[in-house]
Amino acid sequence: MTKKFNEKGITLVELLAALALFGVISVLIWNLFFQALNFNDRAVTQNQLQQEANLIVNTIQQIHTKYTITSITNINDTLTVNYDDNKHEDFDKENIKYLLVPKTINPNKEFIFDLTLESRANSSIKFNVKTTFSKLAGKNQ
Repeated sequence: MTKKFNEKGITLVELLAALALFGVISVLIWNLFFQALNFNDRAVTQNQLQQEANLIVNTIQQIHTKYTITSITNINDTLTVNYDDNKHEDFDKENIKYLLVPKTINPNKEFIFDLTLESRANSSIKFNVKTTFSKLAGKNQ
């Protein structure tokens, strides 16, 4: 006489193996999610630094074209462009650190502008802009 076993359920070993496999896969997916989130934060911050640098360069270019810049200074993480008769333009965002080389520029018709913007939240995220501003000398200048 043969005995027939009920094979409709799962064994405890199969259940434990399935739970262990589910746990490993869950940890991998969780890890990938947070890596993607971290990468996205870094990319957004890098983009913000680049946009701020573009704004600064465009503003300085407009001021340099229309007026005479007397100095560009970097004091207490504030970038200040001084021009004609005590006018100035300040750049100061609380999440950005401005690093100007050298800390003070006394421009003439042509000057080199070297600025690094650094994230305060993550100092490894930086954006550097280095450009030369020049003004053509006219007959009356």
